[in-house]
Amino acid sequence: MRSTQPSVWVGRAVVLASLLLALLAGGPAGYHPRPFIIVVVGVAALASAFRPDHLIVSLTMAFIVVWWARDLHSQMPAVVLVVAAALVVAHVAATLLAYGPPTLPVDPRLAMLWSARGSLVWLAALLVWGVARTYSGHGTPTLFWLGGLAAALVGSVAAGFAMPVRGEGVE
Repeated sequence: MRSTQPSVWVGRAVVLASLLLALLAGGPAGYHPRPFIIVVVGVAALASAFRPDHLIVSLTMAFIVVWWARDLHSQMPAVVLVVAAALVVAHVAATLLAYGPPTLPVDPRLAMLWSARGSLVWLAALLVWGVARTYSGHGTPTLFWLGGLAAALVGSVAAGFAMPVRGEGVE
């Protein structure tokens, strides 16, 4: 623990805080999870911060998405953009932490690369939100979920092509 680099502690704090923000962002808009759910996500977020390469990160994110999907029904408030941003930030931070052991500091160039990729992926959420708000009442929630999944996939692939990994020995 003492040999853990400060950048790793910052990354862990970002994973923890952004997962909790993703769950609790709807508070001002009237979306309140039960205390039990907050505790479960808090414990899972803490585990995610210390095990960023473990399945717990994906399960925690999926749990948050399922809670929001169940709680929103067919609404599409602006707070979902904050939730999407928090989930992308948590994923990017966990990815950066998973690149090496805690004794290895997070490379700033790698952090910038993944931040740019995350920003491009978040644009997919913005696009889906805009379409959902525009066509509110004209489509079904299932259509928007499928559209969101497709946009996230396209955003991920576009981000991967737009920001390729460059390094020594990579051609």
